[in-house]
Amino acid sequence: MLSHSQQQEDIRQEMNFKTLVFVFAIAIFFLILILRLLQLQHFEYEKNMKRAEENRIRKIDIKANRGYILDRNGVVLVRNRPSYQISLLYNQLKTKEARDSVFNRLLRITNSDGKRLLDSASLAFSFERGRWQKFKFQRLIEDAAPEIVAIFEERGEELPGIEILVESRRDYPFGSQGAHIFGYTSEISEQELELPENSHYVMGDRIGKKGLELSYEKEFRGENGSRYIEVNALGREMGSVAGMPFIKPISGNIIVTTIDWRLQQVAETAIPEGLKGAIVVLNPQNGEIYAMVSRPPLDPNIFSLEKRELHKAWASVALDTAKPLTNRAISGLYPPASVFKVITSAAGLEDNVITEHTKYKTCLGGFRFGNRYAKCWRGGGHGVLNVIGALRESCDVFFYQAGLDIGSRRIGEMGRRFGLGSALGIDIPGERSGLLIDSASYERWFAKKGWKWSHGEILNIAIGQGALLVTPLQQTAMIGALASGQGLYKPHFLKEVRSPEGELIKKNEPEKIGDGNISLRTRGIILKGLDEVVNSPRGTGRRAIVPGVKVGGKTGSAENPHGDKTHAWFAAVAPIEDPEIAVGVVLENAGGGGAMAAPIAQKVLHAYFYPDSVKILKTEGTE
Repeated sequence: MLSHSQQQEDIRQEMNFKTLVFVFAIAIFFLILILRLLQLQHFEYEKNMKRAEENRIRKIDIKANRGYILDRNGVVLVRNRPSYQISLLYNQLKTKEARDSVFNRLLRITNSDGKRLLDSASLAFSFERGRWQKFKFQRLIEDAAPEIVAIFEERGEELPGIEILVESRRDYPFGSQGAHIFGYTSEISEQELELPENSHYVMGDRIGKKGLELSYEKEFRGENGSRYIEVNALGREMGSVAGMPFIKPISGNIIVTTIDWRLQQVAETAIPEGLKGAIVVLNPQNGEIYAMVSRPPLDPNIFSLEKRELHKAWASVALDTAKPLTNRAISGLYPPASVFKVITSAAGLEDNVITEHTKYKTCLGGFRFGNRYAKCWRGGGHGVLNVIGALRESCDVFFYQAGLDIGSRRIGEMGRRFGLGSALGIDIPGERSGLLIDSASYERWFAKKGWKWSHGEILNIAIGQGALLVTPLQQTAMIGALASGQGLYKPHFLKEVRSPEGELIKKNEPEKIGDGNISLRTRGIILKGLDEVVNSPRGTGRRAIVPGVKVGGKTGSAENPHGDKTHAWFAAVAPIEDPEIAVGVVLENAGGGGAMAAPIAQKVLHAYFYPDSVKILKTEGTE
């Protein structure tokens, strides 16, 4: 048994041990505290200061305005307008209670009709994305109307983290007119963001998707700027921060196009309501496109709508069986019909297979070839004609017989000489190459169908039917180059690139893509035929006459397996002695080219040669 003194000694040692442990624990605590303070104030000083500054100072990106699109005379065709975005900055909502409170208040906001402005699913998605992008604005409502903006401004104090941003949106003041030329812009997709060339874009940026907006995106875009503002505890802006840099945005460049808006508007209104088709108007001497129309129309302003409205509009357009998104002028494929007879004629004349005086068996309304009886479009026949008369009256029987003599190889070579069967390289996306084949390539093209070339196929090709497909752009460029004798030029819309201040940066030079060489003799005979098509009493294109101007042209009616009526074609040049304008018109399921397409070309030609007769329709803000 321990003595009393030994017991006291043991107690004293135990107390000393506990005291030592306590002191050691206190020392460890203060050591940890000191190390943490050292970490915060020294090793992580810059990071913490940055975080503190981000809570107090906010960097605001200033989006650059896209460059305008002008016509050749300075008319503003595409511009910008202010657009209000209701956005969430997640970083301003520090607690779960604050986030839940703002979330529920947002769901309760309604418009004047009592309809909710935000749905729970999309709002929840924006909040969730905000967790990972705390310092980036999440759009809740795009392109908000002024009355919607007013609702959120009134509730500003009870909605911390909700900001109203002003951005620039594309505005197409002429609505659907020119839509297939201009294209449209839309928010960049995740797939596009992954492309190396789009590394300077961020989610939410808008980018050109079609037409000129896509082709010249780099010119239009400009350079974004930035500024720094100070915010209070509620996230409200207190003003600019002294000493912080302000980077002014640089607007995108201006694209001056080759479009003549007077002609464009005439062409837009020339196609009868409800018909599908296309018009191309260009200068055959340099490839400048004056006008291009595709029907049915498309309003590009729908792509600037907020997402819910955009989805509705897009669904309507995308499901439309008339395919308004398709630019028929460059991607619509049609048999060239009797317009192609100028190629057949040129091929025969150039190789001396036929001459101006060649005549074939009398046209009595058809032609017997083996077991086949190929009809002429005029049941009563045309009688005996030479090549000029056959072009004038579009006699199929003459060209059946001429085609057999000329052969598919010569005809195909002549077509390719003037750009048929290949893309011409126009500076908007979507151009198709068409189809121009001969006996050598026929079986290769139709191998899957098991079709074999027969000599009788040349009857179809000679009159622009069968294994031939062209775009309205190709047809127009072809007749323009053939008639001008100056070669085939690349069709284009770009005339100049100018700075936001209007200074010339680049001037687009014409580019010859084909010599289009035929002899003066051949060209003279073809031009005489085109002349008589329009100006002879027996011509099929008399409805294209323009008083005081010598117009030449060729009608056509393409077989249409999808309808009762033929596709109506008319291609023209003027003045025929030195063509400075070429016009191509196609109307789907419309009937005869002379009756339906020629009057439309006449309207465009008349407007070109008599500009004072046309009153250009302007919109507010055009120049």
